[in-house]
Amino acid sequence: MTRQYHLETGVERPTAAQIKKRAIEERKRLAMIDALQRTRQRTEAVVMDLKNAATLLDQSIESELQSSPTRDPDHFAFPMTARALMARRDNLRATIAALCDELTKHNRSELAPA
Repeated sequence: MTRQYHLETGVERPTAAQIKKRAIEERKRLAMIDALQRTRQRTEAVVMDLKNAATLLDQSIESELQSSPTRDPDHFAFPMTARALMARRDNLRATIAALCDELTKHNRSELAPA
């Protein structure tokens, strides 16, 4: 008959190397999560700045059009500055849409069960 001491549970305990390896993996995982959160915050800040710039461009376009004899962009007398501002605003809106799509993709992938 074999005696089992009261401190023995029959469960194998991890070695020091295994514990160290798990700790390193956990630190790497937490560092990656932190980096992704910082990237998301920066991207959200950029989106807000671009939205503000698009709003300012809208105001600039409106002030240009107030002094213009025509509001039709296809008309030859339409101000060139207003056309350039409109093109820039449209590019900013396209950039905002692309960044928002990227953010939603990353949010969905983070929420998905691993």
